[in-house]
Amino acid sequence: MNETSDEEMNIPDTEERMVQVAVEVPESVRDGAKAKLPYGGMSQVIREELNRVAFGEEMGQRSRLESRLEDVREERDKLQRERRELNAKLENLEDQAKDIERKLDDLTTQEDRYEAKLESVEYNIRIEGRNLFADHGQVESIAAEAGKSPEGVIKDLKHRNPDVPDEAFLSGLDGGGGFSPPDKNPKSSLKSAKNMGYGKDGEMRPLEEREEKYRPRDPDADN
Repeated sequence: MNETSDEEMNIPDTEERMVQVAVEVPESVRDGAKAKLPYGGMSQVIREELNRVAFGEEMGQRSRLESRLEDVREERDKLQRERRELNAKLENLEDQAKDIERKLDDLTTQEDRYEAKLESVEYNIRIEGRNLFADHGQVESIAAEAGKSPEGVIKDLKHRNPDVPDEAFLSGLDGGGGFSPPDKNPKSSLKSAKNMGYGKDGEMRPLEEREEKYRPRDPDADN
């Protein structure tokens, strides 16, 4: 592709000595043009027209290309700004997603820890036949660690252990007393062992099995 120099295009040198050109026009033409053009606009129009006459389409082509270049650069700069803004928004969304994921992981850890605590005290009511109630030290400790009320812990225990009688969750002062724990010496009755699917002696029935064989209590039904 051949390149054309400014000299070959007959475009004037920008350092060339400038001269004034006097143009006489009717007063109405001057006033009409002056009203429609910005300050200094008439001089600009005259310069552009004289350049076009003197140097032909080469000058016009250069002006159009320079104007197009300016437009392209403005559009490029605009898109770059938009891209930076989008990147900032994406980074913000990524940070939010990571924060939510951390919170979910923390919740999962807390839930797993809470469930493990419930399983540890379920041994009391399912095998040893000891009462658990809201004022019980272990229940209060679990509630404090989980950020729940002791009554809420008792409701969760009832929901997880529908085959445990209600009196198991009452203190002696509230009417609680002795009860038959569902998983104590399960092999003492062969028929019971066969029907209920107990494991070895002293083993708690799994939570899934309890939910399958008994209709769980509604934790809010006692309210």
